[in-house]
Amino acid sequence: MSHSTDTSLGHRVSALLTTRNLGRPLHYADTVTSTNSLAMEAAQLDAPHGTAFLTDYQTNGYGRRGRPWQAAKGQNLTFSIILRLPISGAVTGMVPLAAALAVSEAVAKIVSPNNPQLKWPNDILLEGRKICGILLQSFGAPVNPMVLGIGLNVNQSIFPPELSSSATSLLLATGQHVDRASMMANVLLRLEKILELLSTDPALVRKHYTKNLIGVGKNCQITGANEKIMGALIGIDKSGALILETSKGLRIIYAGDVSLYMADN
Repeated sequence: MSHSTDTSLGHRVSALLTTRNLGRPLHYADTVTSTNSLAMEAAQLDAPHGTAFLTDYQTNGYGRRGRPWQAAKGQNLTFSIILRLPISGAVTGMVPLAAALAVSEAVAKIVSPNNPQLKWPNDILLEGRKICGILLQSFGAPVNPMVLGIGLNVNQSIFPPELSSSATSLLLATGQHVDRASMMANVLLRLEKILELLSTDPALVRKHYTKNLIGVGKNCQITGANEKIMGALIGIDKSGALILETSKGLRIIYAGDVSLYMADN
């Protein structure tokens, strides 16, 4: 991939950037296998903090637990960013949650008075349907580097049958097309500010995240790790793990290979 030099989506995003680091540099290509894979390779070659990879279409996009990420070509935002953050290893688990918060703030401006909700650990919902997914990958080191992948449904109006009842987009939510370049520039700016806040006041980031966390105080079920756990969702701890009040006391649930389902309607 190379720096954008024409009127492509990448060039338009670059022209609108107001960030100090995120998206600088920004690499764009019409079609790639996976932006996360490209960013992981670049991170191993010491690409700097903020380096971003953007595409109009992924042939092998993936999300949490290796699940395929399907997005129509030229209608959405699919990008990955290399992060080298001055945070402790204990706070690393908060990074995808902080990213979800940043994207939800950008989405809120578009869909107002509707309000996006956060589903732990890293999904954003509109009217109960998924509009964005986030994936954080690292190399096993305590903190650096990390690769943050974001897939935001922007102007897609038709989804595959298996996703039609669970996915939505900004277009479907508002009835209007949204400029993808402006949207991405806004997301990157909000993400940069929230990641800076995460390094100085992680408790405040947790507070803002929990405010829009779906299911707080309600019953839910966690599946995975060869067990099912029922309990009331209390919030998240300093590491971004979920806190459940179960019949046997408090349980701390780490994202990993688990899924969250709400038991209350």
